Amino acid sequence: MTSRPESRITRALASKKKPDKVQAAALQKTGQNAYKNGDVKGAIESFTKALAADNEDIGVLDNRAAAYCKLKLYSPARSDARAMVKLAPKDDRGYLRLAKVLCLDGNFDKAQVIYEYALQKLPANHAGRDVVMQSLKKLQDKLAGGNRRDPFTALPLEVADLILSYLSFKQIAAIMRVCQGWRRFLIGLSNLWMHVDLTGARSRVPWTSVRDYIHRSRVQVTNATIANVCNSATPKVLQMLSRCPKLEHLEFQVFCGPRDFYPKIQEFRHLKTLVCGPDIKISHACVGSILSTLTKLEKATFFHVWDRITQVPQPTPTWPTYLPNLKSLTLGCSQDSRISLTSTHTFGDVVPGLTSSVYPNLEELRLLWNTARSRHYEFCPMRGDGEELPILPPLRTLDLRGAVIEPRFYSLLPATLESLRVESSGVTDDSLHMYDNKLRNLKTLIFNECLWINNDSLIIFASRSEAPLETLHINFCHKADYAGLSRLLLTPGAMERSRGLTELCVACMDGLDDYAMKEVSERLPNLSVLDLSQTKITGCTIRLFADARKDGTKVAQLDVLIIRGCDAVSRDAIDYGRQMGIKIIT
Repeated sequence: MTSRPESRITRALASKKKPDKVQAAALQKTGQNAYKNGDVKGAIESFTKALAADNEDIGVLDNRAAAYCKLKLYSPARSDARAMVKLAPKDDRGYLRLAKVLCLDGNFDKAQVIYEYALQKLPANHAGRDVVMQSLKKLQDKLAGGNRRDPFTALPLEVADLILSYLSFKQIAAIMRVCQGWRRFLIGLSNLWMHVDLTGARSRVPWTSVRDYIHRSRVQVTNATIANVCNSATPKVLQMLSRCPKLEHLEFQVFCGPRDFYPKIQEFRHLKTLVCGPDIKISHACVGSILSTLTKLEKATFFHVWDRITQVPQPTPTWPTYLPNLKSLTLGCSQDSRISLTSTHTFGDVVPGLTSSVYPNLEELRLLWNTARSRHYEFCPMRGDGEELPILPPLRTLDLRGAVIEPRFYSLLPATLESLRVESSGVTDDSLHMYDNKLRNLKTLIFNECLWINNDSLIIFASRSEAPLETLHINFCHKADYAGLSRLLLTPGAMERSRGLTELCVACMDGLDDYAMKEVSERLPNLSVLDLSQTKITGCTIRLFADARKDGTKVAQLDVLIIRGCDAVSRDAIDYGRQMGIKIIT
């Protein structure tokens, strides 16, 4: 029984017989002539005999691989090409032949790998590098479609890196799935993996993926937003993040048990931002302990402070007495069976010692009780010496939900304030005391469900404060009506400042009708967002603003109009307003 040519050449390659280069050259010439004359099988037989005479001639292997490709026998062709690479790793012919065979067989990604591998192995001054590079670019163009080029190879590395820095973590993860070449390129750029953000994941993210992301960054992660992770995996994720010495920003939006979270989080000594989502229940004492331990914190957010704060007005031992780096503090609380529904906490227990001496650089303070109720806590900062008013930190943003305020609330506000939001709030007295306090930086003023807001208090906040308001919300404040709003818009000085108002929300305000809105549209020409929910307007108001966009008059040209619960507005008027380019929310 005769053996196959491939078997014979394999034995020949393995033998130690001295090569007969003269005979091999003659047989190679015979095979080349047979190939030119169309006798491909005869050519293969001659090339096989030539290899039996000289098993180290990669030229003969190249000829036989080409002949195999002519007959579409790609498997033996790949074997010959691999033998060429093994015999002469510094010769470009083996890489070119192997990549070509892979392309003919439809394995374009593997062919690209071979070209890239050849560029790594061939010396920098090798004459064949240019041919390999040109072949690689042609293949990349083909994979990209037509004349388009792969940006990661056509662009300089610095430019490609700069472009990728503008993409989100989710987009980077999607790019990795395009092809193996892009995946290898992105994995090699460790700076792309400095920010792990799992908020856009479509399904639960295994902890092993987080481990891989951290490894790609070379354990240099600086930002981490953890979400969409199974509860059982959060301790492992937290443990892996603790190994990143440069981690400065951490946001946890998944459940983590107290035994795993509290001790471990205090090991993150370099944190500047810590956000604990509503799924992480944390005690008031533990908040103070974390603030005391993580002294570099600039932003601290705790959305679920669950335990009952003491009713005795005394400093909490675990709460720090000096926080020079803290710029933003948010304390949130969700209704819980362990929280008293009848008692009111004093402000000194919620945020001990809120003065500029303890929080010298605090710019944002948010106290968010949900569901907000006007008797959750008192916003009554401790007095200074005697009856002197306390000096609050240089706040730029103050957000109070579920607070009861004292009559001197207006006087407590710092002159640096830019945004004030008060929601579901009560007052310890019937009215607000008037003090000489100017809020010349206040641009955003929001009152939602505040029973103590009336026409007089509106004048104090929006007129006497000399605030250059751009956003004004007076929603469900039933003691304030359009008469007070109109008086505010006509007050000397306030009328000029109110012309810069771009957003006005007056849901459920008494006295608002079509005539009143005509007056508002003339006095507020820069208005772009308007909320008239649960008011008495009709379709005439919509037509007024819609015609203003069409005619280009000095009347306010709205972009967004909210009319929830406005039963007198017809469908035709809504359709007309939308045709004129107004986004109408019903």
